[in-house]
Amino acid sequence: MLMFTRLISVLLFLMPCLVVAQETEKAVAPASGFGGMLAQMLFVLMLVLGLLLAVAWVLRRAGLVQGAANGHLKILGAVSVGSRERVLLIQVGQEQLVIGVTAVEISLLHLLAEPINITEPNVANGAPLTEGFAQKLQSALQRRQKVSHDD
Repeated sequence: MLMFTRLISVLLFLMPCLVVAQETEKAVAPASGFGGMLAQMLFVLMLVLGLLLAVAWVLRRAGLVQGAANGHLKILGAVSVGSRERVLLIQVGQEQLVIGVTAVEISLLHLLAEPINITEPNVANGAPLTEGFAQKLQSALQRRQKVSHDD
């Protein structure tokens, strides 16, 4: 219902633009030569592109446009480890992955053999970061540092 309301409001917003375009076309003298036809064509093209962008914006805001993953990719948890670096726990289908995200690359850090049960909403929906994931990541990093120092 909300999407329908937004679509109607965008159409009502664009109706005056269409009326102005029609009135402008009537008021302007008939196009003389190639230059006049080109100007009219560019005006109509810009009007159609503006309408297309407005409809795309409404569809995206209404949540009707999904990404390529079609809802099968979820962010379950995230931890910031630097100013522009993060470690994410993501779920793809039935598998859970721990990935590192920097400004220049995304790296697979670990593929979990046993999925972590996350009962809180995911970070993508604006929920706070999952504390359980942050604690488990911290303990895994400490174990890894301990192993590397022992070698």
